Amino acid sequence: MKGIIKKNATTLTQELNWLSKVIDTSIKLFFGEKIEFESIYDVQPPDITHDESFYAEVIKRDQITIPERIVLLLSIAPHVKPEMLDVFLIKNKTLDKYFTEFGGIKDAKYDGFIPTGETAAFILAMNNLESRFDLFNLFCDDHYFNKRNILHIIKPRGYEPYLSGALVLSLEYLSYLTVGVSKFTAVHSDN
Repeated sequence: MKGIIKKNATTLTQELNWLSKVIDTSIKLFFGEKIEFESIYDVQPPDITHDESFYAEVIKRDQITIPERIVLLLSIAPHVKPEMLDVFLIKNKTLDKYFTEFGGIKDAKYDGFIPTGETAAFILAMNNLESRFDLFNLFCDDHYFNKRNILHIIKPRGYEPYLSGALVLSLEYLSYLTVGVSKFTAVHSDN
């Protein structure tokens, strides 16, 4: 069991460091800062070809694309490295409010940032509507994220935009990705 946990921890550390660079790149591009990359897709993900962690096996098994990989990591981050998302808590000084573009939920019970579909849209699509529309496919009932009970987006109240729902990693996959075995039943919960 210790070996599985070590493999998962090593892999997720590398993956979350990559996600951090992707987030940094997207924010710098958004604010028009000079950066070495022209796109988040120029930030190369870690090579998991010979990786034997559960995370790597999921990535390889499902042939996960870069956008799917980023969404998966966004759903993992609040559980294992929540501080990496604090960058999204900056305020728009002109309007004295959080940036709508970043999405996210700031809950009264949790002081951190909970990524939403809007957060994924900010990172992956910026102002490209076609890319934004593609994101809806990741949260459909027939996508393997849902079919395999990996993650889902909480459906917001009727009047709220769909992508404002939180990205929720299932407890089942949280367990697989951390300790290597399922400690929870495969049940969706929006609470």
